[in-house]
Amino acid sequence: MYKLFWAKSLGSMAVEALFEEIGAEYEKILIDVENQENRSAEFLAMNPLGQIPTLILPDGTLMTESAAMVLHICDRHPEAKLAPPAGSPESARFQRWLVYMAAALYNADLRLYYAERMTTDAAGADGIAARGREDMDRYFAVLNDALDPGPYLLGEAYSAADVYLWMLAKWHPDQKQLLADNPRIAKLVGLVEARPAVAKVWAENRED
Repeated sequence: MYKLFWAKSLGSMAVEALFEEIGAEYEKILIDVENQENRSAEFLAMNPLGQIPTLILPDGTLMTESAAMVLHICDRHPEAKLAPPAGSPESARFQRWLVYMAAALYNADLRLYYAERMTTDAAGADGIAARGREDMDRYFAVLNDALDPGPYLLGEAYSAADVYLWMLAKWHPDQKQLLADNPRIAKLVGLVEARPAVAKVWAENRED
């Protein structure tokens, strides 16, 4: 059984949604990040950076990095068809956009919400956050253009990359603006969230 260390509205959402989509057995261990449980000696022994999510595979192998987890889950459960066949042109597109989102969008999100971690000069944190927000909007616009013809990143085929994009869209500080400026992303978010597996995860993670 998988063991997923998670917290509300963090990078564990995409992993949870894929497990629910597949119907995989997994145990969820809630980590209280507000009380810094992810900074405890026990947790840091597993994940030295204190990141959420952290995943333990059925064989005991430990994984960090949500995008890597997404790729592994797709590889381990090919029957779910949440990623294209390895070596295909569609697989290249899938890998491109998943890594783009992890490297660019996720990073912009961290700079926006955790600017103080990105500098040794507290006076510069506001500028880092502002640039993070600017970059976030620019990176989403690139994805909106990529969703042509859509409705998914792989065209008509739904994939784990769409779940990852849905998660990142949910972190945008102004949902109304994001969806108004990026109508193709708005359509994708609606389609992804309408899936029972994703709707269940969002109901458990949303911060009302």
